[in-house]
Amino acid sequence: MKRVWFLVLGLLGFALAAEPIKIGALYILSGNFANYGQASKEGASLAAEEINAAGGLLGRPVQLIFVDHGKPDQAVREAKRLILEEKVDFLFGIDSSSVSLAVAPVANEHRVPLIVTHAATPRLTEMCLPYVFRTSNNARMDSWAAAAFAAKKPFKRWANIGPDYEFGRVSWDDFISRLKELKPDVQVVSEQWPKFGSSDYSSYITAVMRARPEAVFSSLWGGDFVSFAKQAIPYGFFKTIKFYVNPTGGALQALEPLGRNAPEGLLVGTRYWFLYPKTEKNRAFVKKYHEKYGHYPSYNAGEAYSGLMMLAAAVKKAGSTDPDAVKAAFEADGGLKFESIEGTKWMRPADHQVFEDLLWGYTKLTPDYPFAILDPIIVVPAKDTIYPTKCQQ
Repeated sequence: MKRVWFLVLGLLGFALAAEPIKIGALYILSGNFANYGQASKEGASLAAEEINAAGGLLGRPVQLIFVDHGKPDQAVREAKRLILEEKVDFLFGIDSSSVSLAVAPVANEHRVPLIVTHAATPRLTEMCLPYVFRTSNNARMDSWAAAAFAAKKPFKRWANIGPDYEFGRVSWDDFISRLKELKPDVQVVSEQWPKFGSSDYSSYITAVMRARPEAVFSSLWGGDFVSFAKQAIPYGFFKTIKFYVNPTGGALQALEPLGRNAPEGLLVGTRYWFLYPKTEKNRAFVKKYHEKYGHYPSYNAGEAYSGLMMLAAAVKKAGSTDPDAVKAAFEADGGLKFESIEGTKWMRPADHQVFEDLLWGYTKLTPDYPFAILDPIIVVPAKDTIYPTKCQQ
């Protein structure tokens, strides 16, 4: 009889050990920006496959539950459903800055760690919420890097064109305030704020050109950047403007649709670039991703893959999925350092913001790809991206 009970208890223990670690992944999976969410889904799924093929996480399989986060109100409903009904261990992803600000307090209230891989508003980690983490760089780092580049140029007359919501506003504010610190004689001659997801940019293009700026900062991304660029080319916009800088213009979701019509010589940033770094780890990822999905990984795919792998490293270090244990693992020893396909990611303990090298480059058409690549690539070292935090550890 004892032997039977031992057998039952053993099987029960195995069943409990095999219970999946559930991760609710919220991304844009419909509409004009769905290609961002789809790329993230692919990157995260590949990471989960690799983790599970290696025996899982703490002996348990990783189960990703993908949902379309939509606008902030929809995202909050989905987050609550994932927490209360699906009983997820973690929330993960998020493309929109506005959505991240809405979901973060929900995750924190329920003590479900939220790992953000894309949304870039610096306000997310400035909320100092103990169960909120970001595994990619944010808009302030990108904007300050852009300002450092701009300060070395001779141009004084600047204009902005950016999406009229959280990401666009904070990107421009951080850029121009930083540029004025570095170069006090700059002038702002035009600020244009098209609605996020606009289809007609003609009035904004002509307004900028009438102001006759020498240089333009823009945080338009994805389909917005593509629509803007296609409409700006016939106006001679990129030939008239002497210097154009866009922190997210190096996304493949922007470069691939433009194809060989992409303007050359634009200074653009990207949070991950499939051709860099030239390490075996990154080459293996790109090869596996390309073979599986038939295209190259965008920065969303790279960040989702790296974000899930970094979360897995924290869980392994914690030896548990307990929220406080995972939090401690991210914060211990001066902050978790993780060697990703992008290079070293360091999680600052005080505000749970990752710092890493930033990638920029100038758009260039080559015979090797049907879209513009970054050539030359410019690397901004992680140490140059660190800014002060008001959060207390």
